[in-house]
Amino acid sequence: MCSSEETQDSDTKPLTSGDYSSSDQSPTTNPDHKNPSKPNPLISLILEPFQWLQMLSNQLSPSFVVGVVLVYGVSQGFSGSFFRVATDYYWKDVQKVQPSSVQLYIGLYYIPWIMKPIWGLLTDVFPVRGYQRRPYFVLAGVLGTVSALVVALGGKLEVAVALVCLIGITGGVAIADVTIDACIARNSIEIKSLAPDMQSLCGFCSSVGALVGYSTSGLFVHHLGAQGALVLLAIPPAAVIGLGFVIHENRTIDVPASDKKNKYSWNKNVPSTLSYDEKVRDWVGVADEGLERFHLMMAGDGVSGGGNGK
Repeated sequence: MCSSEETQDSDTKPLTSGDYSSSDQSPTTNPDHKNPSKPNPLISLILEPFQWLQMLSNQLSPSFVVGVVLVYGVSQGFSGSFFRVATDYYWKDVQKVQPSSVQLYIGLYYIPWIMKPIWGLLTDVFPVRGYQRRPYFVLAGVLGTVSALVVALGGKLEVAVALVCLIGITGGVAIADVTIDACIARNSIEIKSLAPDMQSLCGFCSSVGALVGYSTSGLFVHHLGAQGALVLLAIPPAAVIGLGFVIHENRTIDVPASDKKNKYSWNKNVPSTLSYDEKVRDWVGVADEGLERFHLMMAGDGVSGGGNGK
């Protein structure tokens, strides 16, 4: 009896931590189990900019991201800084112009930048074959490429001709800058959460491009000469020409004059393919979400107007 009672007591006695063995019944974690390795912080820091660019490409468009890098980084950043150094030596070594005259010419370089509102108005009001941005990228690239090749390969040009070509180079940069800004503004309206990221991308590309341009301009001028170094200024606008053919843009369809007449006609006898809601949106300019409110307002005016008429 005693032995059976002792056995029962031993069975009902709570187990302590020392009573557990290293078998599978142990409540502690299995020493053979390995925790997943954490990523290296240095590698994560290096990959973060590329992941950020991949996110922008997925949310916006790969061609748009390439366009920002090309226009802000290569055309405006690198080409702008390289242009300042190379043209100074061009006027001094090739044209033999006095510094006082060079300062006047440098002021004339900014004429295309002062005309930026006009370039922006052209891109918005005058589309070409249904495209508002692509043709102006091509125009900017052709203008910059031709101007750079003429001043670089034309030998000893007249001062006026050389000045016009250099202004043409800055004009190509200014037109491309306005056009990509229009694309950024459109994407900022459509995806407002990515507007700060797009501005950061523009500033980063412009700063890096300017740093590379200032760092390498002296080397190229030394080895190629002041006039020969200007050949490099034809490369960025040539790339902008290619951008004009590949950047994503929805084509707008021109409405015939007869359709426009029907579109803005409220005469019931005139046939129109537009619904009543579409007419209201086009005529009044209200948004889709405010259309019901507009109907309620019109219905209330009709009731009150009927009462007054009686």
